Amino acid sequence: MKTAGWLTRRVAGQVDRSECTVRNCWEQWTREGTHARKTGSGATRKTTRREDRIVRQALVDPTVTRSTIRADVGVAIVPQTISRHLAEANLKSKRPFRALPLIPEHLQLRLQWCQAKSMWNVTDWQKVVFSDESRFVLGTDDSRVRVWRRPAYDSRSTLIVMRGILTGQRYVDDIFRPHVGPFLYGLPGAIFRQDNARPHTARVAQDFLCHFQTLPWPAAPPICPL
Repeated sequence: MKTAGWLTRRVAGQVDRSECTVRNCWEQWTREGTHARKTGSGATRKTTRREDRIVRQALVDPTVTRSTIRADVGVAIVPQTISRHLAEANLKSKRPFRALPLIPEHLQLRLQWCQAKSMWNVTDWQKVVFSDESRFVLGTDDSRVRVWRRPAYDSRSTLIVMRGILTGQRYVDDIFRPHVGPFLYGLPGAIFRQDNARPHTARVAQDFLCHFQTLPWPAAPPICPL
């Protein structure tokens, strides 16, 4: 580009580099006939090639496991070392986000849901009791420990721990009947809100919920009820 008569500023904008960088590169080319960096120039390397390989594996394939990374590195390395290198690169293990595809019907139902609540004020929302569960793994196994809570606007509620698989019947017998139901009865005008998890939508749960006022769950929502 410089040999074609381009100005330094134009070249810098084309290659997305500073004018100083372009100028230095051009001067080196006219002086030495090369633009390669000199041996030993630049900052001292902070990481080893093995560490770079570990990070590169996770960047190329975010779902790669530590076992796969260890096999690819080709040297004896413990999983904790891999995790440490990834953490130093600000890479942390997270559950992948899954977005539901929205169809025109979903959009219309969402709009109708919002329009129906558009005139609600703080007093109206204070009556809504939100419920959701979180999954905690307390050991190396994948045992399911569910924690339930029923937060209200200006009060706290009991934290309930459920171990094992939560079915619709367990939801009614162990959660709703002894805990959530009495809590709702104690709040005049309470409106219960939950998501569309299978235990919540089971027929036995829906039959029990017919005795309470509930807030419908919007179509294909992007967030949890909390």
